[in-house]
Amino acid sequence: MSEQRKKISKKEKRYLRRLKRNTNIRNAINLITPAPYSDLPLNLAMVALMAFGTAMIASTAVGQTIDSMMTVLVALIKQLVFLVAAYVVFLIADKGFNLRWFYRLQTLVFSLFMVAMIAPFGFAAAGGSHAWIRLGPITIQPSEFGKPLLIVICACSIYSAKRNREQRKSFWSFFHWPILAWLITMILLAAQKDYGTAAIMSGIVYICLMIPSYPTLRHMQRRLTLALVVAVSAVILLFGVTNMGTDILAQTPLAHIATRIENAKNPYTDIYGSGYQPANSLYGIADSNIIGKGFGNSSRKYGYLTQADNDYILAVTIEETGIIGFSLIIFFYAVIEYRLFYYALRTQDTIKKVILIGTGTYLFLHFALNVGGVGALIPMTGIPLLFISSGGSSLIAIAFTLGLCQQMISKIREKEMKGMKL
Repeated sequence: MSEQRKKISKKEKRYLRRLKRNTNIRNAINLITPAPYSDLPLNLAMVALMAFGTAMIASTAVGQTIDSMMTVLVALIKQLVFLVAAYVVFLIADKGFNLRWFYRLQTLVFSLFMVAMIAPFGFAAAGGSHAWIRLGPITIQPSEFGKPLLIVICACSIYSAKRNREQRKSFWSFFHWPILAWLITMILLAAQKDYGTAAIMSGIVYICLMIPSYPTLRHMQRRLTLALVVAVSAVILLFGVTNMGTDILAQTPLAHIATRIENAKNPYTDIYGSGYQPANSLYGIADSNIIGKGFGNSSRKYGYLTQADNDYILAVTIEETGIIGFSLIIFFYAVIEYRLFYYALRTQDTIKKVILIGTGTYLFLHFALNVGGVGALIPMTGIPLLFISSGGSSLIAIAFTLGLCQQMISKIREKEMKGMKL
């Protein structure tokens, strides 16, 4: 009898060890994978863009060296570190972010963000802008984190308004905190001379303010839309149809913007001066064809484009991979945009709509401003092409935002699945 008990005991121990091992494996897998109801096409498109961007960063790094491959290796290792950090942040946002807790801490978080925005003024300007904090070989651009922050602050206003009837009485009482946060951020961005980021943040906040459909908001929403149409029309008239705006800017401290506008219209007027980079960007694009010159065979990355790994990486990408490479980037961006708007239209929850559509706006504006600048269709604003350009700040910021979107999507899909079971 005792021998039988010993045998059973040994079997039980083996079973418990196996069960514990399997549980640990499942927990590890759950820890490094998105939530169960997350959207797979969105995840795959994001990973594909990250892989594409890493390959192009390694390729452009070759143009920074002649006799040593250490530059390529360092650039690749640095980018891989950013990728790991971005994926960790993505998972934290997907599984650990809590809007209710953030609502309670949003004032503190925004205050810390303001301190981070002011910190770059203690460092030397880069490219005429005090926008980066330098920590040894790593630079941090705090303004990149303002984009997801403003999206979440707008969502918090809706979260608060749902619980406070008094807040819904007027547009200002509803959105006073996001508007104040936007205004303060705009002042600091103007001091940093980072007008591209200011344009993106303004676009994000505008779209987020337009989403809620409360009756007390509609009048101001119409007025803001009218103001936007008038402003865009005035910009097109002053800077596109005529040169009146450019001539006025040339006499102000914003003369560098006037120069960029002139270069967008015709970069070849000062091809060895201020038009050097946009002209070489167009040369690189013109040298490509359907399949490009081949990976690693760009000539423009060898000193012709000083921002070949960042602002102008798309020109190198098209030169090497041709229309096919550019089409792949467009395709993966389109997949992400489609999935974000697809779920935004499927939910009645305004908070989820703001986060999903705000993120879609964030992605689209980055893409439009970078592609437009590289193609000399609009002035170059220094906006990176998300996932493709080098830079850890922009990669981590968009990874966090997409992780938050995956959390919203998981909740939408989980609710739908429970509804189907019922």
